[in-house]
Amino acid sequence: MNMSQQKPLHVPPPESLFRPVMGPLGLRLALVFGNESPDGQCPFFGTQCLHCDIGGGEGPGFNAQVNGLRLEYFKERFADEWSKISHLVVYNYGSTLNEVEFSRETLGQILDFIRSQPAIKRASFDCREYFVNDSAVDFLVANTRADQMVSITLGFESQSEEIRQGYLKKKMSREQVEKVFMALQKHSPRTAVEMNVLFQPPGVSGTQAVNEAAATVDYGLELMNRHGVRVDFNFHPYYPSIKGSEAYPDHPRARLEDAVRALIIISRKISNSDSLLFVGGNDEGHDLQPALKQMKQLLYDPAFAAFNVSQDEKDLMI
Repeated sequence: MNMSQQKPLHVPPPESLFRPVMGPLGLRLALVFGNESPDGQCPFFGTQCLHCDIGGGEGPGFNAQVNGLRLEYFKERFADEWSKISHLVVYNYGSTLNEVEFSRETLGQILDFIRSQPAIKRASFDCREYFVNDSAVDFLVANTRADQMVSITLGFESQSEEIRQGYLKKKMSREQVEKVFMALQKHSPRTAVEMNVLFQPPGVSGTQAVNEAAATVDYGLELMNRHGVRVDFNFHPYYPSIKGSEAYPDHPRARLEDAVRALIIISRKISNSDSLLFVGGNDEGHDLQPALKQMKQLLYDPAFAAFNVSQDEKDLMI
């Protein structure tokens, strides 16, 4: 491909361009921006998170100007949907609150747009725990409307230290997670955490995986009750990525039959709280078994989509 034929940098790759989907908070849209670090990658990509290839990003060259153009692209691309989108999720292949990866100028442009959209009631920002501090949270809250909630999407994955820090090499301690809640609690109820739960990560399978997912939700509910900061949960079945397959070649993709069992247990755990549960399936093109994924989706996606709206375990009875 010659240079004249290459896609402009501000246009997202097809695998990172998502359509709006219905979720428990209404119509949900995930937007993926470029990572503004010098190499275009999450700083933890080479040393942590053995289950995830997403931190590799799209390459260098992103800055506030380029991401501003991407925002304009998204405005036009979803022009017919903005009046209906109530939950906006912002990603950058890393941490949206790390100024090296995502400048405050870029974040400010996005927040200006979010503030201008009457339908948006929740804005979620993907970020590692290191960068969630008083200053960053103050910036989010100050630049959104009083009727808008801001939340941090936290890739916690598992309450098990052995799994999270051992198998996944995700150096995220409980003490650091606690600090995220401490930074958010002074602005509660305008702030929340969306805690990622990785189902059947390396180290567990079958009933153990079901129990581990349930225990992770228990821990999130405990933090919510302790700090008065709402916690919702994003449930993601494990899939083999390049990094994950290299580290754990014999660990299989998550059995969705077991995932359904876990979701039913979790839905009962959160039934008496304000927490919501969203089942996600996006892999941004990193699933090494796309044909198998597609086959499983045909059977399970309708049930997951229905549950994401209803939060009723009956929709999971396949």
